[in-house]
Amino acid sequence: MRTRLLLGLTGGTLGCVLAAAMLLYALADREADVQSDQRLRELAWALPLQAPPAWHLPPQRDPGEHFDVQAWDAAGRPVHVTDAAPVLPLTQPLGYAVVRFHGERRRVYTDLVNGFHIQVSQPVALRQRAAAHMAMRIALPLLLLVPAMALLIWLVVGRAMRPLDRLTQAVSGRTPAALQPLQPLEMGGLPPELHPIVAALNSLLTKIEGAITAQRNFVADAAHELRSPLTALKLQLQLAERATDDEARKIAFRKLHERLDRAVHLVQQLLTLARQEHGLAPPACADCDLAQLARRAVADHALYAGSRQVELVLAAGADTMATRVHGHQEGLAVMLGNLVDNALRYTQAGGRVTVAAGMEQGSPYLEVADNGPGVPEASRERLFDRFYRPDGNQVWGCGLGLSIVKSVADAHQARLALRANGDRGLVVTVRFPPA
Repeated sequence: MRTRLLLGLTGGTLGCVLAAAMLLYALADREADVQSDQRLRELAWALPLQAPPAWHLPPQRDPGEHFDVQAWDAAGRPVHVTDAAPVLPLTQPLGYAVVRFHGERRRVYTDLVNGFHIQVSQPVALRQRAAAHMAMRIALPLLLLVPAMALLIWLVVGRAMRPLDRLTQAVSGRTPAALQPLQPLEMGGLPPELHPIVAALNSLLTKIEGAITAQRNFVADAAHELRSPLTALKLQLQLAERATDDEARKIAFRKLHERLDRAVHLVQQLLTLARQEHGLAPPACADCDLAQLARRAVADHALYAGSRQVELVLAAGADTMATRVHGHQEGLAVMLGNLVDNALRYTQAGGRVTVAAGMEQGSPYLEVADNGPGVPEASRERLFDRFYRPDGNQVWGCGLGLSIVKSVADAHQARLALRANGDRGLVVTVRFPPA
């Protein structure tokens, strides 16, 4: 930025000086033409026509004042030519003209004075040299000002860039380990133009610190949650090794498979949550049919529902109603799959889980309801926290399903609502913005 300002301002100053010099030359050339034309006319009327042999011009001290005079009588006979003057033809009509004679352009004034044709001429090149000399005398001081202007511009730009240098040093002093969001960048002493940038940087530092803190907490929680099933796996493996008969070994291996299933489920949930929250690029969005997603979720979980002896149904009308939203279809499928999986996991045998999709007051929604044990109202808000599980819960899980649901809902600007399903059970509703 500093280099661009210096080059731009210096180049602009030099361009202005050159443009001023050209304008001065044009004005000087015009002024020289006017003065020289007036001098031609004055000479033509001031010659002593009564005594042609005695004609002479005053001494010409300035080379730019060189004039040549010719005169003809009424019969057209030459009566006078100044020394070393070219013999020009008599131009018609009378007045000013520019003629070319032997490759040289000359400015000529012709008039009829007391019966004599008087013609006074001057080379155009002399006028141009006089105009250039006049313009150079004025433009030379301007050209000498360019280095002084460049130095002044360098000083002014350097002084104006000092606040940006201080801001750069303040930002470079922050490290990923200590972004210091509680100590925002100071705006004192900075020009008003930098205030929006400082405010945006402070906001960005706060967001980055929050993201790093959340990542640290996520890694710590994940390590804590993984430690327990891995420890249990090791203990179960030791029990299997110490089994003395086939029946004890069979029971030990069955427990080992259950522990492995829990560990695999936890890892899958962690990977899903990482993909939903820390994607490198936003997923491509398209029109998604919520009714079709509901049908697919019911079909995908039918076997699991049967193994749990839980009735999994699609709400009446949800299979025919056209309910569409603009979003990421894979993310919505993951969200609905976690809702259905949670409902089936926490619903007792003989229970019922209902999946619905529809429109309410112009807003599309997805809903999963179960008649399981339910969740106390005081604990419902914490269900979306990572690794949180209500006390007294006997069903194994990792506490990440609803965190994934919330992450996907936030990405689609959807609202999550939890309510009791009558006397018991839980209803989770995902309400999308109106189309």
